[in-house]
Formats: sequence, C-alpha cells, structure tokens
Amino acid sequence: MDLDDNEENTNDSNPTSSHQYQRRVNNPTTANNDLTNSPRKLPQDFHRKADSQKTKRLINVCQMYFLDYYCDMFDYVISRRERTKEVTTMLKNSNASEDEINKYWSNYFHKESSTLRKRRMKPKTKDFEIVTQIGQGGYGAVYLAKKKDSNEVVALKTVNKKYFSKETDYFLTERDILTITRSEWLVKLLYAFQDNQHLYLAMEFVPGGDFRTLLFNTRTLISTHARFYISEMFCSVNALHELGYTHRDLKPENFLIDSKGHIKLTDFGLAAGQVSKGRIESMKLRLEQVRDLNQLEFQPKSVEERLVLYQRARNEDTNYASSTVGSPDYMALEVLEKGRQYDFTADYWSLGCILFESLVGYTPFCGSNSTETYENLRNWKNVLTRPVKSNGQYAMSDRTWELITRLIADPINRLKSFEHVKRMRYFADIDFENLRNVQPPFVPQLDDETDVGYFDDFGNEEHMARYGDVFKRQAKFDADPSQDVMSNILGFTFKHRKGKSGSTGILYEGSRNVDPFATFY
Repeated sequence: MDLDDNEENTNDSNPTSSHQYQRRVNNPTTANNDLTNSPRKLPQDFHRKADSQKTKRLINVCQMYFLDYYCDMFDYVISRRERTKEVTTMLKNSNASEDEINKYWSNYFHKESSTLRKRRMKPKTKDFEIVTQIGQGGYGAVYLAKKKDSNEVVALKTVNKKYFSKETDYFLTERDILTITRSEWLVKLLYAFQDNQHLYLAMEFVPGGDFRTLLFNTRTLISTHARFYISEMFCSVNALHELGYTHRDLKPENFLIDSKGHIKLTDFGLAAGQVSKGRIESMKLRLEQVRDLNQLEFQPKSVEERLVLYQRARNEDTNYASSTVGSPDYMALEVLEKGRQYDFTADYWSLGCILFESLVGYTPFCGSNSTETYENLRNWKNVLTRPVKSNGQYAMSDRTWELITRLIADPINRLKSFEHVKRMRYFADIDFENLRNVQPPFVPQLDDETDVGYFDDFGNEEHMARYGDVFKRQAKFDADPSQDVMSNILGFTFKHRKGKSGSTGILYEGSRNVDPFATFY
C-alpha cells in the first residue's frame, strides 16, 4: 500500500473519513455486491418499450425538434442581421432627418417583432378559409382551402381522431413522409395540426385531378402516352423508395396531375414501416378464403370481352375498388400472403398492373366480382396472359409485354432497381433526367388557382352516389360507442417555412432554401 493511501486511512482528522461514501468504499460486502450486480440487467418490459415503433417515433420527433430549433434560430438570427445591415446602409446613404430615421427604425422593429410572433404561432383551423370539398375517403374529407394570412391554396385533409384511437400509424406515416420529402415527384406537406376532435394535413393543391379520372375519361391510352405516364410514375415511386419507404398500395388514384400535366404521388397511409394493420389483415383474410375454393377454369377472352366484364364489375359492386375496403387489383401477391417477406419491388408489380390497364382498359386479374379477382390473383401465373384483340392481333407490342412480365413476376424474377427499369427496351426513347421538361399529353385547362373542375362535384347527387359505401361505413363507425377520441399526438404539428427567394442561411442549397426540418411542435 502506498504511503499516501495508508495515511489517508489512518488519519482521523481526514474530513472524509466518517462520510457515508467513505464507509461504502471500505465495506467489503457492499463493494463485492456492487461488483457482482454491475451492470444491472434491465427488465424485459423496458427492452420491449424501447424497441416499439411508438418509442422510436418519439425519439425521432425529439431529435427533429431540437435540430429544427437550433437551425431555425441561427437562420433567423443571420437573416435578421442581414436585414438590419441593409436598413442601416440605406438610412446612412439617405438624406432623411433624424425624426424620419427614428420613425423608420420604430416601424422596422415593430415589423420584426410581428414576424417573430408569427413564427411562434401554431397553425389552427381558423387560419384557413374552406373553398369547397374536393375529396372523400374512408377516414375523412379533403377540402380546397386558403390560408388567410398568406393566401396559400392548399388541399386540407381532415380526419376525425376516433378513427385512429387504435391505429394511428396510417395517418402518422403519411404525415411523416409528406414532411421529409423535397422531391418534385411527391406531394408536399405545408401544415399539420390538430384540435380535440380532428387531425389536419394541409398539402400542396394538385389541380389536375388523379390518373384514375384520366383513365375513366379515355378508357385506354395510346402507347406513347402510356409510356410517358408510366415513366413519370416510376420516377415518383423511386423518390419514395429513396426515402426508405415502400408504398404497397399503388393504384391510379394515388397519382395526381399537376397544373403543368406532370405526375405527383400521394396517399402514403399504407407505406411500409408504418402499417394500417386492420386493412392489410382483412385483405389477407380474403385471399385465404379463396384458397379452398375450386379453382376457376380461366377461359381466355378477347380484350373487348374483358373490358366489358371489368366495367360491369366496377359499376355493380360498390366495394370492388373502394379504398376503404381494399382491392387486390394492383397489390403484389407477396404483400397479401401470410408469412411472405417483400421489398420495395412490390411496388413494381403495381406499376405493371397500371400500365396493363392503361393500354387495354382493365386490370390483369380483374374478375366479375372481388372474390373472383382474389382467385385470379392467387393463380396469377395461369391468368396473366398477353391480351388479344377480337381480330386475333396482340394488344401490346413485344417490348411492352416484356416489361410487364418483368414487373408482374415472382420477386426473384422481378426487376431489382430503378436502374434496371430504365435499361428496359420499353424506355429506350425516354430521357428520365429531363422528363419534367417534356410537354405532357394532357395539360389541365384551369381558370385560376382554385379551379376544381377536375374533381368530383360534392354538390352533385350523381357524384355523391359514388361515395355511398364510404358514408355508410362512417355512419356505422360514428354510432359505435366503444370508439373513443384519442389524445393529442406529440410531434404531429408542422409548419413549413417559405424562404425568401435568393436568401442565404445555414440551410441553403442552390437557389432555394431546402427547409429540411421546418417547424415541429
């Protein structure tokens, strides 16, 4: 033992000799127990909670909040310093009197204080003026709205909270994807907020309607037009994949047409990573129910015959393609089969089905009703055949059919990446890097920024009849007393920041502010 240690242990005048900490160190039993029990094993319940999706999301929200707070603070300080410098220089070079200069500074500081107050205010429903309804879904409605202070035109999605008392992932996934995207191929989120009863997403308004409406009006597309739209759809889906998500529920309704005629992807509620379990499980159950049915002997039909069959099914069965029920027309088999693993290429299957429908007017596995469609999907290898016209000619070119059979395929044989897709013969004439500079086949004719002519008219009884099943489901849900309203969601509120053109700051890229965090609450 060192001399200093010996003196410390024997010196009664040492002020720490009688301290509790000193006795614990000198207690061999306690010291032994500390060594034996360290590190202490954490309870299993702790690990379960730590690994839960809810905890991981709260961690992300917390990280984003502080990143946003400091980035926003420094950007504001820098921009305010620049504005003050500009005013100082301007007044210095002016011939204004001292009273005029003091008055100008007073107005300037008043304006800066007002700006600072607005930055701290959370968005609320009273900030928006509803123009008209433009959509209706299983969980709520979509309205065209204007933000009163900025005149921003938005598509405002409203959802009653009690629809998510047990499943919040559906809405949170869409909100999270909309928040992080900066791609021109994906619809952007401008504001997200909540009150005691509802959740709200204010997104950019895409005025040209959806691709389903375009197909409804044209029935089929000529090959060059179909190639343009499926090329832009691949770009949109690839933008989502680059964010780490698989959509899994792609269908024509998910692709919107902007004011210039280009495609944007929306509706991310079923994107993998956060899952609407109830809906997926119900579709898996439907698929299991047809397992024991006698296999329908598939008789090849002409394009014209299948088109009539498909249109009749959609008109007679209101649930056939309802987004609230789920249709397997576009969904990859591995997504629906229990125990099957899948990856982002499941979305390629869906795009193959959309391309198929665009050219011939019906989906590859459509049946006379939804049960037959599930049966066709289960036996897809026998059902998927190259469409033949009544005159005996193929309805698709060789390179088109080659692409479709590499998309609607077993995962092992499916195209593996966007780069592989672009190398297919079908896209030989497509310049993917400059697609948005190409004149689209259809450009919406809009009177003004609030024109909703390409959306259903919710004052029209005929249009409203299309949503009869949706309204019935909502009424049934509303009448259920077991459905409780959920409490506020931490980290849900969001407000984008519109950077002044040409402004500088720590979050600057190229000629625009990238605004990767905006404002979280």
